[in-house]
Amino acid sequence: MDESDMSEPAVAQPFLPFLFPLLNEFPTEIRQRLVQNGIERHVKADTVICSEGAKSEHILFLSSGILSITANEDLGKRAFLYGFMPAGSIAGLQMLFNERVNTYCLTSAVDSHFLLISIDDLLQALREYPLAWQACAKELATGVKFLLNFVNLLSHASGYQKLRTFLGWLERNAQAYPNQIGLDLSQQEIAARIGLSREMVNRMLAELRKGGYIEQDERGRFHILKPLPKKF
Repeated sequence: MDESDMSEPAVAQPFLPFLFPLLNEFPTEIRQRLVQNGIERHVKADTVICSEGAKSEHILFLSSGILSITANEDLGKRAFLYGFMPAGSIAGLQMLFNERVNTYCLTSAVDSHFLLISIDDLLQALREYPLAWQACAKELATGVKFLLNFVNLLSHASGYQKLRTFLGWLERNAQAYPNQIGLDLSQQEIAARIGLSREMVNRMLAELRKGGYIEQDERGRFHILKPLPKKF
């Protein structure tokens, strides 16, 4: 995470253990120490929180707001969009095991608040209370599943198959988690998620709408009305 412009040390808040199961695994004394030694930050929308390739010594616990996760920011509008982090998300756990370098860029999509906990402090807490490793592994496993889904999506040679797979994923998640953040995407954001140009995505979505296959509701979410064609 960006080490500049840090605010005052954090004050333990009662909702944090419920928002972050990993913190909830620690005994109260260890949890309070982690939080009190952490650093709180509040940022406005469109603030770059960490840059790809930058060194970091902290793990981010997002307590409110939404962050976008992107890669290849030097490509501008063609930067790859992994997705969005809602409140309760943790960024940087992989640095417990790997080099302490950010592999993505985090930007606040709206005004956001988060807690930065030192990697060394979290490692020490895990040594003191090894049972919390299970919660840590669960968080990491969720991230691995997310990335594997994207590897599968991007493996399609056809641009339409990428879009078809992604729309199916959005539909299933909208049904299972109707209040989930990151399901109401613009056509530009969909293009960034699947590595295609906005023009190509716009053309395919327009044809699918025309054929009565999809619709977009008042929240901006796409819904599949009938099985999507196998070929475009």
